[in-house]
Amino acid sequence: MRATILVVEDDRSIADLLTTIFTGEQYAVEHASTGEDGLRRALHHPPDLILLDLNLPGMDGFEVLRLLRAEAKTMHVPVVILTARQELGDKLHAFNVLHVNDYLTKPFNNDELLARVRALMHNTQQALLSPLTRLPGGTQIERAIEQRFAAGSPWTFIYIDLDHFKALNDGYGFWRGNEMIRLLTGAVVAATAECGNPADFVGHIGGEDFVVITTPETIHPLCRAIIQRFAESSRHFYRAEDLARGAFLAVGRAGPEQLFPLVTVSIAVIPSTQLKEGVTLDDLSQRAARIKTQSKAAAGNCYIIDGEDEVYCEP
Repeated sequence: MRATILVVEDDRSIADLLTTIFTGEQYAVEHASTGEDGLRRALHHPPDLILLDLNLPGMDGFEVLRLLRAEAKTMHVPVVILTARQELGDKLHAFNVLHVNDYLTKPFNNDELLARVRALMHNTQQALLSPLTRLPGGTQIERAIEQRFAAGSPWTFIYIDLDHFKALNDGYGFWRGNEMIRLLTGAVVAATAECGNPADFVGHIGGEDFVVITTPETIHPLCRAIIQRFAESSRHFYRAEDLARGAFLAVGRAGPEQLFPLVTVSIAVIPSTQLKEGVTLDDLSQRAARIKTQSKAAAGNCYIIDGEDEVYCEP
């Protein structure tokens, strides 16, 4: 999906110029000519970046920015002020009080503006990546879900996690647990590249929980590829005696050590036809947990599709 820039600018000629600049660089551009409309659009579908004029009819840019920073959905959206106001006091207020990300005065240089926006987009995306997996996290996953609803085409939410992972952390240690998460990361990313689409989204919620947002026709090949790749790569993770017996020792909930099966993958698949617009990542996570109780009851690496009774398992 293309990154979206919201231009809040009442001067039509400048708005048209900005639209031309950024659509030519493959950004999707939305335009609002008033502060009220800009705020409404941003809160309804948060963009990836906002270009904001200060001198707007009605609600001015400072008030728009204050309200954006007060909302959880938009408080982290990068904002660049583009204005003819050059007073130092305005700049200090924007940076120190309202936490604007950048401030450029008109007339602006097109190349400089484009370079600043690119750098800001890159830095924002990098800051939101999981430090362990370098995959986008909760905020970006929420944004990807909203983009799919806005696009209107059928899509599929795939939720992936590991069975017996807590016991593995206890038996092998935290750092080895992180290594297992990296193995799953590699399996999910490689399988999506192999069986998915160029626009598919891969995210890391946290811990051993991952998501893929894809299209309906990829469900079966993608889930099978994730499972197969993880099963193959994880074989090299275990101690020889654990691999031979298909289980490892760890402290159980009751206290003493006990044998746990080797870690396997559980996948819940939720087609968009089962969802209503406005669903949150938390809603989807809870729904996936309910679906996965069926796959966790089966032995081995399994996936299940919401609305179907069959559990698909791989060796």
